Amino acid sequence: MSNSENITVTRIETLNQFEDLREIWSNLLAQSSHRDIFLTWEWLFAWWKNIDQFENQLWILLFHEGERLIGIAPLMLGKKKRLSIPFRWLGNIGNCDIGGMITLNSDKTMPALFNYLQEHKNQWDVFEFSELNSDSLFTQQFIQFANVSQNFVYIHENQHFYIPLTDVSWDDYYNNLSKNMKHNLKRRMKRLAEMGDVKFNKYIGETLQWQHFEQVFAVNKNSHFPQTYQPERQQAFHREMFELMREKGWIQIETLTVNERPIAFQYGFCYENRYEDWRGGIDKEFETLAPGKLLMLLSLEEKIKCRISENDFLRGVYSYKEDWKPLYRTFVNVQIYNRIGIKARLGYFWQKYLKPVVREWQEKLKVKKTVEGE
Repeated sequence: MSNSENITVTRIETLNQFEDLREIWSNLLAQSSHRDIFLTWEWLFAWWKNIDQFENQLWILLFHEGERLIGIAPLMLGKKKRLSIPFRWLGNIGNCDIGGMITLNSDKTMPALFNYLQEHKNQWDVFEFSELNSDSLFTQQFIQFANVSQNFVYIHENQHFYIPLTDVSWDDYYNNLSKNMKHNLKRRMKRLAEMGDVKFNKYIGETLQWQHFEQVFAVNKNSHFPQTYQPERQQAFHREMFELMREKGWIQIETLTVNERPIAFQYGFCYENRYEDWRGGIDKEFETLAPGKLLMLLSLEEKIKCRISENDFLRGVYSYKEDWKPLYRTFVNVQIYNRIGIKARLGYFWQKYLKPVVREWQEKLKVKKTVEGE
C-alpha cells in the first residue's frame, strides 16, 4: 500500500481479490470518460483467469481518495525477452487493442501512479501502456509524467482504422467505394449465389449461443491461422467471456453461410453503440470468392440500418481495411525503461537506436535479393 497526497494506492495480487472487484470496477468504468470493452472487468478477468495468470503476476492498482475509488490500473508483471535478455515487464493485462487505465481524475491518479512506480522501482525493468489514443488527455498527461520521471522513454505510433456510420445512408456509403471493388463484390456474390442458398447471420444478446462460437472455431480450422482457437486455454477464455457477457449483449458474431455451411465469420463487440471488429476468418476453400469481404459488406449495411455509430477495425494496418474507405486515429505505445537497471538501459538503447538500423539493413537486403532475383 502507498500514499501520495491523500491518494492511497493498493495492489491486488490474487484471482479471488480480482473476482471480488466486479461491481466496483463496473461502476467506476461507467463514470469514466474513457470506456472500452477491453477495460471492462469481464474481458480482463476472463483473460487473466484463463491465459495470463499462468506465467505472470497480478499487479492491479486501486486508487482511493479517502474511501472513494477514483482509479484502477489493470496491470500484470511478466517477462519479455529482448536481445535474449529477460526483462521484468509491467503492463496491461491481456492482449488488448485498447490499453491504459480507468480514472475519474487523472490529475490525481497520474502522480500517484508514478510515485508508486518509483517506490517499487526495484521490482520492474520496463513499464508499458500500449494502445493509447494519442488525442486523449490521459495519454498526453501520461507522456508528460513519463518524460519527467528521469527514466528512458520510447514511444511508438500506430494507426487504428475506423468507419464513422452516424448520419450516413447505406447508399451514400456504398457509392463511395471504388468502382473496381463494387464490381468485384457483385461478381463474387453472384458466383456464390450460384452455389446455393447464401445467408447473412447475426447473433447478439439472447440469440447468441455457445454453438455460434463453435462455428467460429470450425471455420477457423480451415483458415490461414488454424491454431488461433485450438489451445484449450483459448477456448476456455472464450467460454468464460461468453458466460460473463451473456446478459450484457456485448458480443456479436456474424457469419456468411452457403447452404447452411459457415464460410466466413466476424467476431466483435458492440459497446457504447460502437462496434469493435476484433477477429474474422474465412474458409480457404472459398477464398477466391472473397467471403470475408462479402460478409463485411453485409455487416456494414446492417450496422448503418441499426444506427451503430462506428465500425472500429482496432489495431493493425492491413490493406483489406483500407478498401472500406476508413478514417484513422493515431495510437501510441509508451515504454518506460527503468534507469536504475543496466538491463533496462540496454533494452532502451536497442529499441531506440539499434533496432531501427537493423530493420533498415534488413529492408535493403530484401530489396537487393529481389533485384538480383530478377
